[in-house]
Amino acid sequence: MSKESKGVYCIIKELVLKNGKTQSVILLDGGSEILEYTDKSEAENIASIFETNSDSGYKYYVRKIK
Repeated sequence: MSKESKGVYCIIKELVLKNGKTQSVILLDGGSEILEYTDKSEAENIASIFETNSDSGYKYYVRKIK
């Protein structure tokens, strides 16, 4: 594992509001806690799946949180 992929990551959902501004939302798990990944590539893969399946055109990206 490279140094770059070590850490804790979350997925951010970015949406465009009716007024044209963007809003970012951190995805949560079933217990209202931040959904965390220790493997950056796994988080990127899930974000890609979410974006592909988005009917509303939401964008998803990964951010390191720890």
